This record gives sequence, structure tokens and C-alpha cells, in this order.
Amino acid sequence: MFNLTFQERKVVLFLIIIFFVGITLNFLTKKYSHIEFLGFFNSDIGKVNLNKATKEILLGIPGIGEKLAGRIIEYRNLKGGFKDTEELKNIKGIGDSKYKRIKDYFITE
Repeated sequence: MFNLTFQERKVVLFLIIIFFVGITLNFLTKKYSHIEFLGFFNSDIGKVNLNKATKEILLGIPGIGEKLAGRIIEYRNLKGGFKDTEELKNIKGIGDSKYKRIKDYFITE
């Protein structure tokens, strides 16, 4: 029926494989949130290191403004770095509710 050369068959097979990989990824990203899906590989992807972040980087986090970014850097310099993200609660302006909203953006390596 189809007289395909060996090279053409390889291309068709490649396209079929790519199609099924795409369908699988589409299914997984709909079943799980994008962040959870990436978390299967590395849960720290896209997170900000509290001990290295500049003020500009901190300002990119939703809920952190100029003053709070400055307080985070000041606390880090005063204490010699963060050992755990929960230390953010020690900073004026970060209570339990704000901490819950921003904690997933950070790591403390």
C-alpha cells in the first residue's frame, strides 16, 4: 500500500513516538498541576535560595515588596543566613498567613 523508503519509515516512526510522548505529557500536566509534575523530577526547580537572593530577585516573589525584601536581606546578614524557611516568620511583616503564601517559593540550601 505505502512504498516508503527506509529513511521515510524512520521519520514516520519518529513522528508517531513524538505524538505519543506529547499526548502523555498533556495528560500528566492536566492530571497534576504543573508544579507537582515538575516536582517528580526536582522539587527545587524555580525556587529562590534565601541565602543568595538579591533584592531584585526577592521583589519578583508575589507578596514581597521593597520593605519586606530589605528586611529579609537585613535578617540574613544579621543572622548569617537562613537555616530554614520558617525563619521568615521572625521578620516583621511575615505572619503565618503570609508565610503560607510565600514559603513554597524558597529554599535555604
